[in-house]
Amino acid sequence: MARVLRIPGFVDLIRCDEPAEIQAVVAEPRFDRQFALAGPLLNRIIAGRIRRILVLDGKPLPAVAPRLDDERVASQASLSSALAARGGESPCDLQTLDRLAETLNGEADHTELGCVAQTAVGRLFVPGFSGTRETWRAALVLDAAVRSFNPLRRVRWMLTGEVKAARTLLATAMLSNATGLHAIGIAVHNLVESFARMAILARSRDALALVPADIAASRCLAAPSPVIRQASSAGMTAQGDFRPGTLVLLDLEAARARTLRSDMAFLTAGWSACPAHAWVPALLAAVWRHAANRSAPGAGG
Repeated sequence: MARVLRIPGFVDLIRCDEPAEIQAVVAEPRFDRQFALAGPLLNRIIAGRIRRILVLDGKPLPAVAPRLDDERVASQASLSSALAARGGESPCDLQTLDRLAETLNGEADHTELGCVAQTAVGRLFVPGFSGTRETWRAALVLDAAVRSFNPLRRVRWMLTGEVKAARTLLATAMLSNATGLHAIGIAVHNLVESFARMAILARSRDALALVPADIAASRCLAAPSPVIRQASSAGMTAQGDFRPGTLVLLDLEAARARTLRSDMAFLTAGWSACPAHAWVPALLAAVWRHAANRSAPGAGG
């Protein structure tokens, strides 16, 4: 059920975590990603942060760009076509698949998991890319900068330029591909969480042998949360009334957990559908199968 948090002059938020509510918000044209500096104080802080951080060369990254932004539309279409063209191919190279399977067998730490997840994602954009401790640390900084309300951290970042440096490092690694920057800097954290969940499931008795790969992928898939929309004008929906600058927080993870449907994680029915909606579940399933084969009796090392 949608929850409204409204304190005049301070905050104006609507939070949705039911699939039907989320689909209604996505379909409403007045909820977009302009992220104008409108509404009360906290709304302006959140919108301003997105406008400052999730940009490349002064333009918003496609994943946070408005509905009618031409570059967003072109970028999403291009990546969707590229991933579809892979067809039945393995979602990543064998070496990366091996390294990801190791994490399910408890043979890699969290940093190593972050690096190899970045490698799998980054090679969709730059074939020779490999995640490193430096690129993973940059991703942690970029993600935290978007989410953190810790004033001391924000002052430190402002004084040191750490966030800008992290974004520059990741953009350079992706050869200035804006979608790639978002993929290895922001979206990759959902993939890491998915593999962390898989590692826990894999430690359950005989899970690798008994749980089918597609079921494991569905159970462990982590959705981004929250995904933010901003009202461009006043109106009324089943989720409540809104005004210019009202922020709608879509809790995709809560909605996905209720149904185990990947369409909730990727908003596949909406204009902002993630181009990797088929690739990510395929990667998770491939890693599970590979880990199961590695752990089977008589399997090689």
